[in-house]
Amino acid sequence: MLTKLFTLYVYFQALFCGCASDRKEAGFEKPPFKYKLERIGRLNEVIRESSGLATANDSTYWTHGDSGTPAELYRFNRGGEVLERLPLALQNQDWEELAEDKEHLYIGDFGNNQNSRQNLRIYRVNRQDYSLSGTIDFAFEDQTDFPSEKDNLHYDLEAFFHHQGSLYLFTKSRGKGKQLRQYVLPAMPGTYKAKLRQQLSVNSMVTAADLAPGGRQFAVLAYGRLYLFEAQNGEVNLSGKHYCLPLSRTGQAEALLFTSPNQLLLTNEGGKVYQLTLFK
Repeated sequence: MLTKLFTLYVYFQALFCGCASDRKEAGFEKPPFKYKLERIGRLNEVIRESSGLATANDSTYWTHGDSGTPAELYRFNRGGEVLERLPLALQNQDWEELAEDKEHLYIGDFGNNQNSRQNLRIYRVNRQDYSLSGTIDFAFEDQTDFPSEKDNLHYDLEAFFHHQGSLYLFTKSRGKGKQLRQYVLPAMPGTYKAKLRQQLSVNSMVTAADLAPGGRQFAVLAYGRLYLFEAQNGEVNLSGKHYCLPLSRTGQAEALLFTSPNQLLLTNEGGKVYQLTLFK
């Protein structure tokens, strides 16, 4: 019952989404460029609840399922056809996101709906043979209660990406006064405290993030909208110019990937594949 109610909440939030409150409360601007959202495919039914995206090669992509699905990666094309199924000798407690560098994939096993997990981790996998290179175990430096109090449920996590040897995390807030918090971790195996860098008020729940090729902008996906940030002098922070783009037709979109500096791929939990083009 709760799952159905949450699905309805997400559906109506996406359907009637707007950026007025984000612009008023957090300084998001209207984009000074046009953009186009189009549905381009549907994922094969073997992929349940697509919840992360990474590049496999120039024309195919990796994704994975959410909690309760096998510890597998699926390679698919833009139309959604599954071309490869790759089981991994890992645990999928709640995989939520993929990040990447030239040599590794990073699998975020850090879904934390109840804000109670004390075993948040990121698997680092070698691209060459998809063996485990190591595990990054972490906790948020400012979380002291497990679970947090109801008004302070700011420690769910579904979004991150790699940049210059670090992993940038963007939290999903379920507490009073939704917040987008940015944390940073080393991209090396070990045990760490994720360092809080910045926070920003937002009006939706964050589900994915990615950095554009060239590092000049990054995107944070939320229900019914996309937050787009300009990266200043190669710095990933929330202080640069930021825009809110309404995306009313994407439903419960959970995965995001830049395929070029001005084009993104999105998938939702219903299996739909979208392409978003920025005419900049």
